[in-house]
Amino acid sequence: MSTPQEASVPVSQPEGTRAGRVVAGRRRGAGKRFLVVGDVLDGVLVQTTAHTIGVHDPAAVIRHRPTGAAGNTAAWLGWLGAEVDLVARVGVDDVYRHERSLEDAGVRPHLRYDAMTSTGVVVSVRNDSGRTAMSDPAASGKLTAADVPDAVARRADIVHLTGHAMLGGGADRIAALVARARTGSARVSLDPSSAAIVRSVGAPAFLDALAGVDVLFPGRQEALELTGSTDLDDAVRRLNEHVPLVVVTVGADGVLVGRRGRSVHRVAATPATVVDTVGAGDAFAAGFVRAWATDPVRVGAAAREGARVAARALGFVGGRPPV
Repeated sequence: MSTPQEASVPVSQPEGTRAGRVVAGRRRGAGKRFLVVGDVLDGVLVQTTAHTIGVHDPAAVIRHRPTGAAGNTAAWLGWLGAEVDLVARVGVDDVYRHERSLEDAGVRPHLRYDAMTSTGVVVSVRNDSGRTAMSDPAASGKLTAADVPDAVARRADIVHLTGHAMLGGGADRIAALVARARTGSARVSLDPSSAAIVRSVGAPAFLDALAGVDVLFPGRQEALELTGSTDLDDAVRRLNEHVPLVVVTVGADGVLVGRRGRSVHRVAATPATVVDTVGAGDAFAAGFVRAWATDPVRVGAAAREGARVAARALGFVGGRPPV
């Protein structure tokens, strides 16, 4: 099996960019303010030929990258030229490093820190059979609604909540985050982030905590876990009873879009060269909310923009755009 390298995928700058980042005003959503709340983590990303425990792979490709669902989504929003704030929690020794990384991506970071807890870490291991991830939430797992400054929440047009470490704190924490997101006039989007988190919180409690969410971004397994359904179209319809707009990402099969009172429809995925799948869903969310911010009616167009940005993310290692 050949191991993909970061340099193996040509990177072309989209129209209206400066140093790989879209100049503000050139894309839909210009003038809107975004706030992303959730996980910022250190990532250890492994590409290996190994398939069993105990195998030594001297040719593995191992990369260290800043990652985390919230950091990834915010970075893609910054790359698209959006005005974006990020609230997250890291270890005290890593504040400056993560601030610089986010600022380089066009993000205004508001990083809380823990003197006694380290930055959370995710280890992603990929071979030709698939990918598995292991995570230690650490500081991210302590993020609460109280960490979100009132003034930052009030000036946002869209607040996006994401990250398994943050959302794994339970239904009460999720409900409190949604309530803080609605402090001003913002519309609220939420990515459940992990089927395991849905199971740990409990599907009924998780659904109850979504009161006030305008758009939900589950993956296939999260949608099925939230509803107990075995049919994805049925799961979307059930989720629409709780959230007016549901956008389910299903990888190469594209996206299912469900709006309350309307039929579920599918949007095709954008063809992509896959180097690394980490962060593709986060990039999709960035592209979607960027378009949806100024045109909430044309959700199909927003889904196509999300698919376009996700296809870009698949071409890079680590889940964030190049800077």
